[in-house]
Amino acid sequence: MKTCSNSEFFSLARDLLREGQSVDARVQGQSMLPFFRSGQVIRLRPLRPGDLRQGNVVLGETDGGHFVVHRILHVAPACVTLLGDGNVAGTERIAPERIHGIVDCGRFHLMLARIWLRLRPVRKYPLWVLKRICRK
Repeated sequence: MKTCSNSEFFSLARDLLREGQSVDARVQGQSMLPFFRSGQVIRLRPLRPGDLRQGNVVLGETDGGHFVVHRILHVAPACVTLLGDGNVAGTERIAPERIHGIVDCGRFHLMLARIWLRLRPVRKYPLWVLKRICRK
């Protein structure tokens, strides 16, 4: 196993996804709680038509070259708005061509995620508890 920076890893992952390959990535941080915990392995696959929909989790690259794996809040022709499940603010706006891959999530996950998205105004309270539990 080789260790590299997030930037190096996701640059390579972006290239592999463009070639049609899937990539496994280990989650770092708490920005996707409660659905993905730090240390968990997720699989990114190349995008297919129709994948850019509210609720899906995608790998995006900001204009500054920063990579994020966050959930889609809104899709417009020129911009996809992302937000981490573990965040209450701080969205990213990314051009659709800078979305490189998607995390395949089951129907149950997507159903729970829709509920979680609706809880945005109050989810800071359960997140506060979850982040303290996950630190231990």
